[in-house]
Amino acid sequence: MSGGLLDRVEDEEGADEPVEAAEVASTDGGLLSREKSQSSGSSSEITMADSLKMIGLVMVLPFFLIMWFDVYLPFSLSSYMWLIVVATAGIAWWQLDIGNPLESGGVKMTSSFIVVIVTFLLILPPLLLGNVLVGTMSFGGIDYEDDGSSFEVTIRQNGGTGSHDASVAITRGAASVYTGTHTFSIDQTDGYGKHGSFSIPTSSFYSGNALGDSGLDYTVTVTIGDLEWDTILDANFLTRTVTGASTGVSAVMSSNCDDPNIERCLVGVGLSVSAGLASASSPVAMPLANYNLTATLTGPGGNAIAYPAVEVVSTVASWDSNGGAYGDGAAIVGDWGSQFQLEGSEEQEGVSIILKDDWENSDYGCYTLSVSITQDSFWGSEAVTASSEYTFEVEDQQGDENEPDREVWTPGC
Repeated sequence: MSGGLLDRVEDEEGADEPVEAAEVASTDGGLLSREKSQSSGSSSEITMADSLKMIGLVMVLPFFLIMWFDVYLPFSLSSYMWLIVVATAGIAWWQLDIGNPLESGGVKMTSSFIVVIVTFLLILPPLLLGNVLVGTMSFGGIDYEDDGSSFEVTIRQNGGTGSHDASVAITRGAASVYTGTHTFSIDQTDGYGKHGSFSIPTSSFYSGNALGDSGLDYTVTVTIGDLEWDTILDANFLTRTVTGASTGVSAVMSSNCDDPNIERCLVGVGLSVSAGLASASSPVAMPLANYNLTATLTGPGGNAIAYPAVEVVSTVASWDSNGGAYGDGAAIVGDWGSQFQLEGSEEQEGVSIILKDDWENSDYGCYTLSVSITQDSFWGSEAVTASSEYTFEVEDQQGDENEPDREVWTPGC
């Protein structure tokens, strides 16, 4: 009996061991399966909001950025717009992980329809308007070159392309100053649509100032087929013949004199010239004028200062500095005002001066600063002159011999 009982106990213990092992194995397998299942199900699905955001950023936004800012790029992208739209559609399709929409279903199926519809909406209307439907032309305005060399006429068309001939006539007052034909193409695009342009050199029609006593407006007439546009050109752009000038001399005095009998003496003078459009006061600045000027200070013994010839081209003045005796040899004139300070070898009291020691003669007496201005032939062949007088002398001490002498420089002679 005891043997049988022991056998049964051993049999039961032996039978329990594989059961426990089986239960542990089963439990471990279930946990791993649940973790794997939870891990695979944790990736979030793309929502419709995500899909619309992706399509807007990748497809729609680049389209309008190119349409608006293509004119500022070094090369035009608008001609390749359909290729760009197809490429961005492919990027959106890939980013949304649409794959085969028939197998994806749900949001991906809807997203695929939206991508296709947006692609057609971005490609077809511009294609139809640009190549099938030809819209009406309109005058797009005039742009003036910064250097004054020409102006550009822009013609707009809200559909279609092609080459056109524009007949152009320009009048100054009632007189005809230009006629010509310009061929242009509607081959440019900006934020306002398609357009073409052509340029007209200023030198081909300029015949005098648009402003001033003798000024007359310039009117340009552009004719294309049955369409005609008139506009008055910018008067400031077409005022570049110098008609007025003035001169000035600023004297710099010092108490540091070589002559012990003189307590105040002339160190040097600063010469200035104003050139531009004649007015009741000083000449009005003309930033687009091209001219040459010569300035001379003469005294009792002849020329005291013969300043080097100055050439001015659209506010940039240049001259021979003679090794620094006449400043740097370059300056800006006519940008903010018409006055031009003729530079010397030193600057004292805020004035660039030509030292009296460097004059050809410096006797006491009457001095005259004269300026002569000549211009480019197509800006105006007339010469403009101006002068001003000054007296250089020892101040009268009214007979007081104990009072030291003083030199003075006063306007007028």
